[in-house]
Amino acid sequence: MPVARGKAFCEAGDMQHVANLGVADPARADPFAPGVVLLRQAVRAQFRAVIGEVPVILRVESGRKVLLGAIEAQVPEGALALMPAGQPMDVENHPGAGGLYRATGIMVADALACPRGTSAAPWSNDPRALAAFERALAAQRSPGVPQSLRDHAVLEVLLWLDAAGVRLPPLAPPALPDRVRQITGAALDHDWRAAEIAAVLAMSEATLRRRLAGFGVGLSALLADQRMNRALALLQATDLPVGVIAGDVGYASPSRFAARFRARFGVTPGAIRGLR
Repeated sequence: MPVARGKAFCEAGDMQHVANLGVADPARADPFAPGVVLLRQAVRAQFRAVIGEVPVILRVESGRKVLLGAIEAQVPEGALALMPAGQPMDVENHPGAGGLYRATGIMVADALACPRGTSAAPWSNDPRALAAFERALAAQRSPGVPQSLRDHAVLEVLLWLDAAGVRLPPLAPPALPDRVRQITGAALDHDWRAAEIAAVLAMSEATLRRRLAGFGVGLSALLADQRMNRALALLQATDLPVGVIAGDVGYASPSRFAARFRARFGVTPGAIRGLR
């Protein structure tokens, strides 16, 4: 597990990578534990077609969150929502009275099944679900708690959300773009070539490009968008300098990275953190 180079604040786009930045001290409770995401955003902004890598149970602490796409909701302060993985979502975070949008999330492990099907409600402020979330959060932050018990605590939250009618859309088999993202997401600072990715997928480079075109996306555009999603998560999730984040997602030039980020999301990297 890589060692964090900065204090985690944390957000949503590529959650698994963000969580891997944290290293728990076995001698104390860890507020920035792997599996926990702490979102902070200083400006109101809409992020189009953001794709998360793992499902997340999110509690809005300050402000509100607007979701459009596979899930449509306006999640108010104090409520819980389920954020899907692998599905493009338009996300708009509205800062609260203190000038910040803040949220806390718990990633759902692969071993756990999120409730899926027809959703009766996009969010819940049921006190029992919120109390279960607090217990799960405490378990995640306690290094002495076995993973099986951490998972059990998260499962309790999922069961309460299911009882409240908060469910994710039915899960579809991973499409080719999803499989490509799984490969490249492990090392976005790598200069990926089509031939490398095609070899992992056991197909020719021409077949890879042709099949991606069938989904209306090219390999270069897919990689660029994945890098911007990861950058957004790191900007919201850590205090790493923008130049370091640029390198982490494959940009040698911070200025070129900033221009691409602004073209993608409509705001500069510094604006996410409230910097001019």
